[in-house]
Amino acid sequence: MKYLFSFAFFISAIASYACSCANPGKMDNKQYEHYDFIATGVIDGIEEDDEVKMVFFNASHFYKSGAELNDIVFTTALSSAACGISPNVGEEWLIYATRHADGLHVSLCSRSIVMKAEGMSGMPDRAQEDLLFLENKEQENEKYVIGNIETIQSEALGESRTLNIYLPEGYSADSTYPVIYLLDGSAHEDFLHVAGLLQFCNYPWHKFMPKCILVEIENVDRKRDFTYPSSDEDYKKKYPTTGSSAAFMQFIETELQPYIAANYPANGTDMLIGQSLGGLFATEVLYKKPELFNHYFIVSPSLWYDNFSLLEQEPAFAADNFDKEISVYVAVGNEGRVMKAVAKKLYKEVKSANKVKSQFQFFKDEDHASILHEGLYRGFKGFNARIAE
Repeated sequence: MKYLFSFAFFISAIASYACSCANPGKMDNKQYEHYDFIATGVIDGIEEDDEVKMVFFNASHFYKSGAELNDIVFTTALSSAACGISPNVGEEWLIYATRHADGLHVSLCSRSIVMKAEGMSGMPDRAQEDLLFLENKEQENEKYVIGNIETIQSEALGESRTLNIYLPEGYSADSTYPVIYLLDGSAHEDFLHVAGLLQFCNYPWHKFMPKCILVEIENVDRKRDFTYPSSDEDYKKKYPTTGSSAAFMQFIETELQPYIAANYPANGTDMLIGQSLGGLFATEVLYKKPELFNHYFIVSPSLWYDNFSLLEQEPAFAADNFDKEISVYVAVGNEGRVMKAVAKKLYKEVKSANKVKSQFQFFKDEDHASILHEGLYRGFKGFNARIAE
């Protein structure tokens, strides 16, 4: 990235002494870390008196700590004998400076070097080698950022929770976006591949999905958060932390969704993605508080939990007074008779409801471990057609 600023650096008079500088050698990470400021630029002007020489430096590219600065003052000895640099107007320099108590300091013993000057046939080899190192370092320091990592303190859960938040390409606070909430959203779980899948589905040549903000909730104890209290004593003994989905649902409704709405340009359209136990929780939200989300993506839900008791309840979305239109996508793989049966039963329930637009897909070539990516891709791909029905 190019910058163009005018800087000034002082060259102050220092008592004369012999300057002896070691060969700086090849540029490396240790030397890079030694300097506080590195930039290339042209000497625009020089003013001096008996004590101070001020050199105006027109910086063209910053390699380290400088783009945020306006007036920069470099102090150095007045003569080369006292380890001062001796620039001339019109010369192009690569400047290395260290920060002292009274400001930045440039020494003849630094790696600072003239790159282009009258009478020079070409750039010195060391300057070329340094620039190559700095350009590689610049690329190394650049990070590909796809969103934010944030922490929210939850009273409902009595703990802090980490959020991985993906922002779509071209994201602007002046626009508004739907928000997708992804369960099992840890960085080592479904964060990266779902964000990449969503980005792919945003490509303008197919636009399967609108550009969305993706909020991924890192797990602390998924068996605790995604399950309601069970009557199965053996299961409770095996997994003693189960049964707190009500608190997690409260966290989403009263803390997480308001937090996102207050800090990001959400447009009021919310979606929920859950697989396995996450699919069980997504189904519980759908049955008990369907108004929390506009669209549900439920993949391989573990509806066998607590002897299928959730499917025996009367879903709130089927009530006569439920007046919000929602969509539900249900997918299951080749995961055995029980998993396929409960997924089909869920789909049959949502399909019969007046306010629910639904779709079911069975993936014979996918199992419980592999279905999420393919299932979501198909769910995203059919999203526009599904909600337009």
